[in-house]
Amino acid sequence: MANTLLKCLKRLAFAVVMFGSLSALHAEDARWAIALHGGAGSVAKDISPERLAAYQAGLQQALKTGEEILKKGGTSLEAVEATVIVLEDASCFNAGRGAVFNAAGFHQLDASIMDGSTLACGGVSAIERTRHPIQAARLVMQKTPHVLLTSKAADSFAESHGIEIVTPDFFFDATRWSQLLKKLEREGVPPLKEPAYGMPPIAKNAQATNDFDISRGTVGCVALDQHGNLAAATSTGGMTGKMVGRVGDSPIIGAGTYADNQGCAVSGTGSGEEYIRNAIAFQVNWRVKQDQQSVVEAVDACLTEVLKPGDGGIIAVDHEGNMTLQFSTGAMSRAWSDWKGNRGTAIWEGPFEDN
Repeated sequence: MANTLLKCLKRLAFAVVMFGSLSALHAEDARWAIALHGGAGSVAKDISPERLAAYQAGLQQALKTGEEILKKGGTSLEAVEATVIVLEDASCFNAGRGAVFNAAGFHQLDASIMDGSTLACGGVSAIERTRHPIQAARLVMQKTPHVLLTSKAADSFAESHGIEIVTPDFFFDATRWSQLLKKLEREGVPPLKEPAYGMPPIAKNAQATNDFDISRGTVGCVALDQHGNLAAATSTGGMTGKMVGRVGDSPIIGAGTYADNQGCAVSGTGSGEEYIRNAIAFQVNWRVKQDQQSVVEAVDACLTEVLKPGDGGIIAVDHEGNMTLQFSTGAMSRAWSDWKGNRGTAIWEGPFEDN
């Protein structure tokens, strides 16, 4: 009887150990991580409570959207696209609705997306009517043999595949319009009386604010899913007062966006021309993949040794779920979350306390 009881206890102990081991293994397999940014630039710390609330709400909604996909076993590609769609719809960010104006008084939008498991990628540039440029970028990746489509042809391509098309005044934001007028005044350029598409009805009740100025802002997201795959996505309205037809780094694979399972996923924000000249997104990945630097070291090196002070920010995540969100500007709206319970949102140095 005693021997039988001892054997049962040993079997039970073995089962407990095995269950614990399997649980630990499952937890390890279930690792995921996500980081996002809403643009690097300058945001005054005394901004109005309303504007601050808009930033926080946009960051929280975008973060929740992406992390819920990853928690349920969705792909990193799905997560980064869905997250950026939320940011494109939040007018406080310079992407989609709320995009800045170019020198002629209208909007031209850029975006790109990349799958780290296959290096498949797609981008669109200088589009004017597609509500969610990141959706068009994914279509380019999945439905064409190309990497980048541009301007009206890219809008038409998106429309032919059922992507929502809007009139240009959909992207109007009173603060962005005010920023353009101030920039033209500083440069001694005659002011525009109204946007190129006319002053939309919503402008009558819209109030501009001087709370913030992210004229080089961008939105982006990087993620690791439970399958071990990385993805990155970036979307932007570009620079306030940019030349018509100007294209920055956001739709350029290797400049503003890159993802490689063997290295890391990267999204940048800031002075696009500098990110293009230095292939910043690819360079961060190369440093991780070939030079065996951590994502923290790789991003820090690019911001401090390659780019100039104030050029912008970079977010990155590697295949182990290590994340970094760094910037050399006065602020970068950002958010992050992972399988270990790390979670936060921030604009300035430290995270908000209500995360």
